[in-house]
Amino acid sequence: MPQPGSIAAPSGADPVRDPRLRPLHDLRISVTDRCNFRCRYCMPREQFEGHRFLPATEQLDFEEIVRLVRLFAPLGVRKLRLTGGEPLLRPHLADLVRALAALAGVEDVALTTNGALLARHAAELRAAGLRRVTVSLNSLDPEIFARMSGGGRLGETLEGIAEARRAGLAPLKINAVVERGVNDQTVVELVEHFRGSGTVV
Repeated sequence: MPQPGSIAAPSGADPVRDPRLRPLHDLRISVTDRCNFRCRYCMPREQFEGHRFLPATEQLDFEEIVRLVRLFAPLGVRKLRLTGGEPLLRPHLADLVRALAALAGVEDVALTTNGALLARHAAELRAAGLRRVTVSLNSLDPEIFARMSGGGRLGETLEGIAEARRAGLAPLKINAVVERGVNDQTVVELVEHFRGSGTVV
């Protein structure tokens, strides 16, 4: 019996479907609007100088996120993806992963990140129940990487990828935004770098 003020998950509910009647199994959850990069195609510095990000009191807390997923699971959601902004800026993220991975019906918890903070968190997140990670990496040229990310350090992201692999987060995927005249000449190098590694570009 639900407590007063709580939300009960629907029992025996039909799965949510898209316009082609395919069941929707994946749910993306943004845990923060903040990011430590200022990518030119996403959060350009000139537009976000002085931007008012959400205060902590306006973000969903972990209990609220878990509660929402508990409602979505009976509707067919099986896979969760934590995003941001940069989700690794959210303190104690492993606690959220642990709570979500323990929910009935949840089969997979994944993370999308720019990788700059991944090296220090990969093992903890894997132990908490994170299964997979997708890292944004637009170029292996340090100058192009820094320019596109608004000052990011390529070495930190590559170290994060290496630690994620060591922690057993798999399959590990790379997302690359390709811009003509900016980084398109480095795409082949990116693909060749990960060839045979099990990392999907």
